Amino acid sequence: MHKKTVLITGASRGIGKQLALAFSKNNWNVYGCYRNNEPNYKIPNSKFIKTNIADKNEVKELIKNVVDEYKKIDCLVNNASITADSTILKMTDEMWESVVETDLNGTFFMIRESLKKMIKQKGGAIINIASISAFRSYIGSANYSASKAGVIALTKTAAREYGRFGITVNAVLPGFHFTDMVGNARDVHIDTVKKESVLNTTTNINELVDFVVFLSQVKTVSGQIFNFDSRLI
Repeated sequence: MHKKTVLITGASRGIGKQLALAFSKNNWNVYGCYRNNEPNYKIPNSKFIKTNIADKNEVKELIKNVVDEYKKIDCLVNNASITADSTILKMTDEMWESVVETDLNGTFFMIRESLKKMIKQKGGAIINIASISAFRSYIGSANYSASKAGVIALTKTAAREYGRFGITVNAVLPGFHFTDMVGNARDVHIDTVKKESVLNTTTNINELVDFVVFLSQVKTVSGQIFNFDSRLI
């Protein structure tokens, strides 16, 4: 039986790194991309390539490389994301555009190119890592929240358009969890997250990535938004 192949954006650290480790543990081929920070870890049957997903030409080259290497894409996880926080009047054009270009445009480019292969292979799973910020307002995150709200709409539309090809498209709101990317989060912020949680806790990163691996193999669920967070939306 041939191994399945997953493509993960933003795979060098944080959620992306933990996702790569989880898929590898479950015997998948892992193809990851990153923009700036080269991965500081190694796993079997994997390859990592520097890619700016906001550049549609680089995305086309990335998909070509994955197909050349592993012949198929069983699952795409759109995890790459950036922030540039500021209140609206203080937010520069560059701050707005950089976040939208990566978080929304990049996700669109990745979905569009991956669909071309998934349609030919008559199946596949697309999982978009969105955010509770798409549903809740936070001061200073207009660009990020708008982008993630767009990802939610994109998820539902892609699911409706391409379900007839056996392709599932879902989104996951990952919650607040401890990885190397949030290691410097202030205690006051962590306390606020816990107070907003109905369980008075943060997300367990291991439970999150195990859920994403599980979701990648579910064939009868699509167009859904999974809030993997005990904060209510």
